[in-house]
Amino acid sequence: MSRKTEQALESTEPVAGFGATQSALLRLLLHNKPGLTVDRIAGEIGVTRTAVNQHLTALERDGHIASNDVVATGGRPGRVYALTESGLHRFPKNYDAFSLHALEALIGALGAEQTHTILEQIGRKLAQDCAPRLNGKDLDARIHAIATILQELGFDAEVDASAGLQAPPEIRAYNCIYHTLAKTHPDVCALDLAFLREAAGAEVEHASCMATGANACRFRFSST
Repeated sequence: MSRKTEQALESTEPVAGFGATQSALLRLLLHNKPGLTVDRIAGEIGVTRTAVNQHLTALERDGHIASNDVVATGGRPGRVYALTESGLHRFPKNYDAFSLHALEALIGALGAEQTHTILEQIGRKLAQDCAPRLNGKDLDARIHAIATILQELGFDAEVDASAGLQAPPEIRAYNCIYHTLAKTHPDVCALDLAFLREAAGAEVEHASCMATGANACRFRFSST
C-alpha cells in the first residue's frame, strides 16, 4: 500500500452519510482524483472485488462517482472510477473564516452600503442562473422549486403551505450555510433575500432569522 493511500485511509472519521467502507472508498478516490480501477480499490481498502463493485454501483447511482474507460498501455481499455463534484462536496469544508475576512475586507474597502449592494447583486445573479428551472411556473410552483434549489445549496429547507389559499406558501430553512457569518454581519442575509425575490418574482419578508435566535429562517412571499 502506498504512503499516499495510507494517508487517505488513516482518518477514522466517516464521511457524513456513509458507512466505514464507503467512507474509505470515497477518501481513497479523493486522494487519487484521476480515478482507480476496481482491482486497485479492492486491494487498497482491503475488501473483496464483489463488495467494491456493490459500493461503486450505489455511489455511481447517487451521482457521487463516475466511471470512464481508459485505454491501458497494452491497448486494452480498463474502467476507472473517480469522484464527481457531488462526491467532492461530501467532504466537509469550512468557509466561515474565509468568508468573514472577505466580507470585512469588502466593508473596509467599499463601506457597508456598497457591500450590501454587492451581496444583492450576487443573490440576483444566482437566481438568474436558476431561471431555466423556474420560468413558466406560477408562484406556488416557483416556491417549491426554490426550496429544492436551496436544499441543493446546503440549506435544510422546506415549504410550509399551512396558510392554505389565504397566502402563498412560505419557505423555512432550519440551517444556514453561513450562520456564523450572519450572526456577525446580518447584512449577509441580503444575498438570500435578493435571490428569493428575483427567483420568485415576488416580494419576500424575512419573518424570522436564526442569526437572531429564531428556530428557523422563515421567508414569506407576497402575491401582490
